[in-house]
Amino acid sequence: MHAPSQPVNLADIQCIVFDFGFTLSSDLFFKVAPPECPAWQRLIQQHIFSDAALVDNWMSARVTMAEIAEQLAPIVGMAVPRIIAFLKLGCEKLNFNEAVLAFAIRQRALGRKTAIVTGNMDVFTQVVVPAHNLGSQFDVIINSFDYREIDKYILWERAFEQLGAGLGYPQSLLIEDGEKNVSKFRAKGGMAYRYENDERFLDWLMSIGCNEAQASPA
Repeated sequence: MHAPSQPVNLADIQCIVFDFGFTLSSDLFFKVAPPECPAWQRLIQQHIFSDAALVDNWMSARVTMAEIAEQLAPIVGMAVPRIIAFLKLGCEKLNFNEAVLAFAIRQRALGRKTAIVTGNMDVFTQVVVPAHNLGSQFDVIINSFDYREIDKYILWERAFEQLGAGLGYPQSLLIEDGEKNVSKFRAKGGMAYRYENDERFLDWLMSIGCNEAQASPA
């Protein structure tokens, strides 16, 4: 079951926190396959992302992209530096969920603080953020790898600390695909919406009276 719906009044919201994967973007990383390895993405999914513990270790900086490349080397038959180059290249052009990104940009323009809080790998900070200009579109970006921590409770607190101005859960709205995190955020006194797709997200925005003409919060 989904987390139950929650009434949201944007007039009460001073900060919006966004998850990245399957919220701001549902695209897969590592999209560009080397010519010598057409099965690139399938092999990465099979040998890396099927191992939840390995992924958690990567997102919490216990494993680095270089170590992942070393693990992939005998599987894909490539040298480690070339693997790293293609891992990075495959994150330079990701598709975004346009309704979510547009909402984030619009709400920041209206005066609300915006943050990305994501469980992610080193390649997110090194490539995804600069390649997609996220640093200039969000006030704060918190990546689990950089904090060596995947607990969203702790990462949200780091975001609030950096946002300042006394911001916390009561003034904030979370946009996130993960049902457990939506429930956790609400349990802390915040408002949250569980993202599924752009169509439903736009319907939800309409239901709470969100439009571009909405006045900036005080």
